[in-house]
Amino acid sequence: MLFKISLYLSLFLFIIGLGYKVLNWFRCRADDPAGDVSASQRFSAAVQGLFLSVFSSRFFTLLKIFLMDILLQGRLFRESRLRWAAHMCLSYGILLLILMHALDTYISKKLFSEFSSTINPFMFLRNLFGVMALIGLGIAAYRRLTDQVMRQTTRGMDIYALVLLAVIILSGFFLEAAKIVSHERYQEMVQEFSSITDEKEAQALQVYWAKDFGVVFPKPMAPPDQAILDKGKEVHALNCASCHSKPTAAFLSYGAAKVMSPMALTLGQSGTRSFFYYIHFLSCFLGLALLPFTKMFHLLTSPLVLWINGVTDWAKATPAALATVRAIELDGCTHCATCSLHCSVRPVFQSISNTLILPSEKLTAWGSLTGGRNGDFPLPTLEAGEYACTKCTRCTTVCPVGINLQDFWLNLDTMLQDRKCPDLFSRSRDAFVEKFGWNRQQTIIQLPPLGKAFTRRVGLTFQASSFHNCFTCMTCSNSCPVVTHYEKPLEKLGLLPHLIMQNLRYGLQDNVLGARMVWDCLGCYNCQESCPQGVRVTDVLFELKNLAFQQGIDRTSGEGRS
Repeated sequence: MLFKISLYLSLFLFIIGLGYKVLNWFRCRADDPAGDVSASQRFSAAVQGLFLSVFSSRFFTLLKIFLMDILLQGRLFRESRLRWAAHMCLSYGILLLILMHALDTYISKKLFSEFSSTINPFMFLRNLFGVMALIGLGIAAYRRLTDQVMRQTTRGMDIYALVLLAVIILSGFFLEAAKIVSHERYQEMVQEFSSITDEKEAQALQVYWAKDFGVVFPKPMAPPDQAILDKGKEVHALNCASCHSKPTAAFLSYGAAKVMSPMALTLGQSGTRSFFYYIHFLSCFLGLALLPFTKMFHLLTSPLVLWINGVTDWAKATPAALATVRAIELDGCTHCATCSLHCSVRPVFQSISNTLILPSEKLTAWGSLTGGRNGDFPLPTLEAGEYACTKCTRCTTVCPVGINLQDFWLNLDTMLQDRKCPDLFSRSRDAFVEKFGWNRQQTIIQLPPLGKAFTRRVGLTFQASSFHNCFTCMTCSNSCPVVTHYEKPLEKLGLLPHLIMQNLRYGLQDNVLGARMVWDCLGCYNCQESCPQGVRVTDVLFELKNLAFQQGIDRTSGEGRS
């Protein structure tokens, strides 16, 4: 009764959760550019896209994706052979156990007329698939423990998935081992399935099963002679052989049974078999019930994301379709941290402990925002992580699920602008000017000729000290896209690049650190490549930016320069 109630309850929760997730794909709209598109319009766009994909030449693209990227995991193979091996072992081990074991009544018995879970090759295959899943789990756990980025990005949901799968697989092995050594289970099978009435036949069968099947009986048995074993084998062939093979083929379960043999009677009296039974099935039901609400939902959504992105023309897609695709992609993310491992600004994360610099964590923050949970990730922290992104598209390229992460980052920029979040450098510049001031009166400089006493105060490296060569020809300012963007650049930027070089020649370092030009430099190197004197203008501006950060830190801590 408990088994049926748990099964039906878990199925009910799974169906409710699945319906909620699918509905959310068409109604999720917070901070989305397509927020004004109704759920019905998005559903209509999805149905239309499905129809056009299936009934067109793109159908063959879907077949190719199914074969190469879903069945063979080609994208993951190109990214990492170790991860590919782990994922193949885990996914196919679990899938084959579900098909052959959990659903054996509906699949295995339909395919094999003489199927029984206690005969070979099914016992061997069940153990083989379980070992495959354990190998995959072991590699996944090893990577999360040994890789610094994966260790720092591991969340409770990742641990839950690994632990739950491990409990399901291991409890299954121990349950089978407990059945092998259990004399109670043996008696149940004899009474239910055999037609043995003769006491000598029953004793002979017990002797045979104790020797060849590993059953531990409560009464010690004398070493059997060959005649009794032959009799037991004959009785077994008539009553049990059609449903029971020797358990030695179940190599892992039988090995566990041999370990349990010395304490089998004690374990049987304490209800160990029932304990493993309930642990195994209840953990399976728990996983099924919570599947739509955990990262394991990607088992259903990841193939869908691969299909969608394989046939979607992003240039022609409607806002309604794109909004739905983004919602599905959020559920398709496996949180494998592949994007974070290959992120071009990963070294920044190693210096600044803001996990939202990493793509996998930033995508989680996006999902939190679209779910209305703004407090989970403070916007300034998210904005700082997004500003570090170089939009290099590497994360999108390596994603084994094929999520278009670049599309998320572009829309995240729009969302932050809509929420009036200024960029990181603008906030830093304004804070620097507010705290330390900026002498705008020295923009036009009329000072004595250059001397060593003036240049000693400028703390730039030898590479950036090329500003000494500047003779203010204004080539750098004229070639700068930031300068040409404004009608009155001097008013907006405070100092233009050639004026910054002039200030530095006279040792007026503090005069330039608050200038907006220093902070707004794009790093495009137009000025540096155009300079006839070889002044490394972009490098100078970059180092000035770093000096401004450092001065702010030093002065705030009471260690300001004199």
